[in-house]
Amino acid sequence: MDVKSWEYAVSCYLDDEFADNLSVFLVQQRVVPDSSRIGGNVVRANARMGWQQSAYEILKRRQEYGDVGDHSLLTDEEAQEYLDTMGLRFEDGKRMLIEEFRRVNGYDPVLLPVDPKFKERRDLARERLKLPPKA
Repeated sequence: MDVKSWEYAVSCYLDDEFADNLSVFLVQQRVVPDSSRIGGNVVRANARMGWQQSAYEILKRRQEYGDVGDHSLLTDEEAQEYLDTMGLRFEDGKRMLIEEFRRVNGYDPVLLPVDPKFKERRDLARERLKLPPKA
């Protein structure tokens, strides 16, 4: 398969461990049929720092503690609600991901409008943690 045809989705994760310093991570993930997502580019948004490029290590640390994972997935609209409180725009973070991908690879990623397994991933993770599913 030609790497230029690989499909990606932008996944949004909420890190709400500290109520006074919420973060939203946007992760460009390769969508692989019948497999887990392969993470790539990561940007982070919070009210104090705005958008931060190259937030992969920060995301990894938060995932290791169990604070960020499929249970904290947000739709683009939900993410924008949190970003509104920070004075930030979802599209700016998404643009940063695309520009970095283009800089590294020399072409734009094939972005799906939504992750086809979003609801399944989120609801299964919340069920494991006994969190109520969102509509």
